[in-house]
Amino acid sequence: MELKIISPQEGGFVKEIRWNNEELKAEISEKMQEYKSLAFTAETIQDAKKDRAKLNKLRTAFEDERKKVKKQCMEPYEKFERQVKELTALIDEPIRLIDSQIKEVEENRKVQKRKEIEDLFSGIGFQTFVTLEKIWDEKWLNVSVPMSRIEEQMKTRMYQIGNDVMTIKNLPEFSFESMEVYKKSLDLPMAIQEGQRLSEIQKRKAAYEEEQRRKAAEEAERKKQEEAAKLQQAPSSENSAHAVEKKQDMKKPEEMAESKIMKLDFRVWGTEEQIMGLRQYLIDNNIKFGKVE
Repeated sequence: MELKIISPQEGGFVKEIRWNNEELKAEISEKMQEYKSLAFTAETIQDAKKDRAKLNKLRTAFEDERKKVKKQCMEPYEKFERQVKELTALIDEPIRLIDSQIKEVEENRKVQKRKEIEDLFSGIGFQTFVTLEKIWDEKWLNVSVPMSRIEEQMKTRMYQIGNDVMTIKNLPEFSFESMEVYKKSLDLPMAIQEGQRLSEIQKRKAAYEEEQRRKAAEEAERKKQEEAAKLQQAPSSENSAHAVEKKQDMKKPEEMAESKIMKLDFRVWGTEEQIMGLRQYLIDNNIKFGKVE
């Protein structure tokens, strides 16, 4: 089955369209030289427009003739092209049918081979964090790649992963962070780099928290000193009360029994710890106290 061109025979196609090309070229070139030397003014602008119209008309005439000849040359080809496309359309239909069947068979083959690869992966003994998707190579599904080569590549990958794990465990620092990254990527350089970055973040966080604790302790100590200073600067009546307390505290028990009982109302300022200490002091020294109405 072959395509045969009956008419025109080889060599029968139009090889050249002969016309008075050279004659017209010489005539028009000479005429165009006249326009190159012209200089139109406001008084001769109408002449310029007339000349432009003549030149446009001449140019249009040549273009119309060119299009006419092209159409005549293309008519037999366009007819031939339509006829050939009708034939190729008849051929395309069974090609599509065959392609669909080939594709279906190929897909079934890939499904079966993937199942074999999954079974092979399960029996190799990879580390628990390694999945088939992490080491998958799409080329394994090609017909040209036998299962023996896939097994060899899997084992090589497994040994490499084992060496990578040992390298990470021997790191002096950030081995935990690197290992967590490696479990997801199986990329040793990236895991070490990312692990180091995460470790640095943890160190900066710990230093920041320690600095915050130090500042909080300093602030608490400062407030404590301020409260102590305020207590020392309390009104004179308070100072008198403290003086009485101190004087009573210095007396012996028998002297306190013989002393006249005094009553003194005063107000104190202090922290909760200081107030409770004062209360305990009154109790320990048998000093009666109560709420001032």
